[in-house]
Parts: sequence; structure tokens; C-alpha cells
Amino acid sequence: MKIIVMGTGGVGGYFGARLNNAGHDVAFIARGEHLKAIKANGLKILSELGDIIIHPAKASENPSDFGIADIVLFCVKSYDTASSSNLIKPVVGPETAVIPFLNGIGHIEIMQKILGINNIVGGVAAISALIEEPGVIRHNSAMQMLKFGEFNNEITPRIKAFQNACEESGINNAVPENIETDLWQKIIMICTLAGANCLTRLPLGVCRSNPATRNLMKNLAEEAVAVAKAENVILPDNQVEITMKQLDSLPGPMKASTLPALEKGEKLEASALNGAIDKLGTKHSINTYMHKAVYAALAPHENGS
Repeated sequence: MKIIVMGTGGVGGYFGARLNNAGHDVAFIARGEHLKAIKANGLKILSELGDIIIHPAKASENPSDFGIADIVLFCVKSYDTASSSNLIKPVVGPETAVIPFLNGIGHIEIMQKILGINNIVGGVAAISALIEEPGVIRHNSAMQMLKFGEFNNEITPRIKAFQNACEESGINNAVPENIETDLWQKIIMICTLAGANCLTRLPLGVCRSNPATRNLMKNLAEEAVAVAKAENVILPDNQVEITMKQLDSLPGPMKASTLPALEKGEKLEASALNGAIDKLGTKHSINTYMHKAVYAALAPHENGS
């Protein structure tokens, strides 16, 4: 398959490298020192599942250098959705599937408006990976999973082809019965994790083991579930318990990407996460006090230092 990775950070860099290593034609879109390092020394993945070096790597800051793609792995920050969608327009053909693996709410509608409803596929990524230094991605645990699917939940040829590519590449994957359900389950989980991480400035393990902070996490999950149900999302009746069990299963050192960004003084995705939950809560007259507090705490840092 011809695959373009729009945003070669922890998510895009890791999964793109796995696909490239299996023989697929993968091009990596990056910028700045990260791009320079990839061009000079290749893209390096450090992982307990096996290190990978893609050298030479096809890399550029301009997607149009690579022509029409079969699949675009859209792995940018939520605040870059519109600009990045416009940048990939030249590589999106009638059958191209653009799969956003983003955190938060609102990016899908923006992408559909810019790129066309039929080109956007639902996507959920589960991985703990970050850029360790320019050109180097550190995968922090054995967890690595992609879920994807058409919004009408039909298993189309392009979905089946990408699933086959993931299988060949050793990427854990699934095509859910209802991709919207899985998208919201990820939103609920990441808003709960990011909220606890950022308010305490601590990783998950410490947050979930402290009774007061664990109760905060449960409250965050409850509010997000209430909002999702008001949006007519189909969720299990015990979704809060499912979310807490999922958080209990994750590595203790794990941090939502919002916390490292906060620590580095970078821009935050707070408006697309806890801020978006609070906004939808207001829309549906649901009290989302915990998400409101998280967003209020992060708002002064949202544009970086």
C-alpha cells in the first residue's frame, strides 16, 4: 500500500515505521530538526517489541511530494487539524482513506468539510510513544493497537486492505462493529487520564492509587459518559467501570500527551479534550464541574509558554 504519515510523532512515527518495515511504501511528513534528523540518519524506533531503523526514509514537510495515497495516517495535534487537512489535499484521491488518530472532539467534522465526507475514516490509536530526540521515537510499553472503520460501519475494500497491511506489519488492530462507540470510549479515557495527569503533574500509577485522585478520575469519567449519552452515542451501561478498568490495565508511568506538552511549555489540546466535554455539557444542561476545573487550570497554558 502507498501510505503517507501526516505527522511523524510518537503515534505516526511508530506505526508508519512498522508498516514501512513490512514492505509498504510509506512517506513521513515532519518538520524542523525532526525532519532534518530523519533525512540524515533515518527514522529510529526504540521498542521492547524490537527496534527499527528506516534508512533511508522517504520524508518531507510537503505531502504533495509523494502523490496520491491509498491511506493517510493523520497524526497531528488537534489544533493543527485545519491547516494539516489543507496541506494533504493534493494527496487525497477519490478512494483515499484518511484516518485521523487524534485525541479529542471536533476534528472529524473539520476534516470532512475540507477533504470530503467519504475520505474520512474513524480511527483510534492506543500506544505510549514520544519523540525522544529528533529522528528517534521511544515506544514505552508493549501496548500498540489501531482501531479503524468506516462511519457507516461497512467493511469496505480499503478497510480490509489496511487491516491486512497492519497484520503483515505486526500491528495489533481491530475493525469495531461501531467505530463511533470506540471513538467515544477513547475520548472518555483520555479526558480522564489527561485531567488527572495535568492537575497532579504525575503519571497514571500515582493518580489511580491515591483514593482522592482516583475518585477525581471516576468523576471525570462519569461526566464524559453522561455527555456521550446525551450525544446519542451507544455505550455499555457500565462504561465508567470499563474506563476505570482500562486505566488500571495501563502502565503506571503512562502520561497523556497533554502532560509532557505542559511540562515543555508547548501548546495544549485542552480545548479539544476537557474543554470540549464541558462545552457539550453546557449544550445538554449537564453539570461537568470536574472537566470545567481541568480546563480552567489548563487554559492559561493552552498556547504554550
